[in-house]
Amino acid sequence: MKKILVIGNGFLGKSINLFKSENYEITCVSKNNSELTVDIRNIKSLEKIIIKTNPQIIINCAALTNVDEIEKNSKEAFEVNSYGAENIAKIASKYNIRLLHISTDSVFDGKKGMYSEEEIPIPINEYAKSKKLGEDLVINNSKNFVIIRTNFYGINNEKKFLLNWVIDNLKNDKKIIGFNNIIFSPLEIKNLVNMLLELSENNFQGIIHLSSNEPISKYYFAKKISNILGFNEKNIIKGNIEDIDFVAKRPNNTSLSNSLAKSILKTKIISLDEWLIQNKSKLG
Repeated sequence: MKKILVIGNGFLGKSINLFKSENYEITCVSKNNSELTVDIRNIKSLEKIIIKTNPQIIINCAALTNVDEIEKNSKEAFEVNSYGAENIAKIASKYNIRLLHISTDSVFDGKKGMYSEEEIPIPINEYAKSKKLGEDLVINNSKNFVIIRTNFYGINNEKKFLLNWVIDNLKNDKKIIGFNNIIFSPLEIKNLVNMLLELSENNFQGIIHLSSNEPISKYYFAKKISNILGFNEKNIIKGNIEDIDFVAKRPNNTSLSNSLAKSILKTKIISLDEWLIQNKSKLG
């Protein structure tokens, strides 16, 4: 049985922690965990947890992600997303632990789309800059690592994030704006978890993009949800990101090429349509 330490108890960290398998013993730690508390900004705190849990694999999901708040005050984001990641890489290397570090599709400037792993990131906001620096520090301090750039959706029990926001508004017959010029290629979160666990087992090292097969705009993402679940699609208004006064700039097209992932992973990629149809009774 492989012992996996998940750092961070956000949406992805909790989803990994809920995975049930006789092949893995999964422990989730975070800054706010009352039983196993860790502050990744403090390398001694990290080492204490590593000694206590003795994992073979670390999956680092810890991150600050509020893009607009980070744009206004980026200090803590760099402490967590960059130097916290560096601390994890150092400790993982010291104890010969395989590290899976979760990054983001937002490290790209969004001018092109369908980015491959070889293309050079150009972050355009402070959040993306903190994540890109985190990638660099992981690479520079690791012996056995995978950096995963991704984007995901799914059923969140706390009713947060894009999918829940779309469904909750459409259920209540409220109008929403879907950005037609923001394009991404997200994976359903349980599909992503299966890929991460498969990656934890194989010998791949380096950067990998985990994404869906087809890029989609936020507008058509909402339209698909509406059409398949039977909501009133007239409540979805086509919008433009430039019409909203966000603090931080957003990249327009962060879709990722998943050719490398498909060449080395066996986990089937589930499309948005397929997942919505499978979960229609639960979501509608």
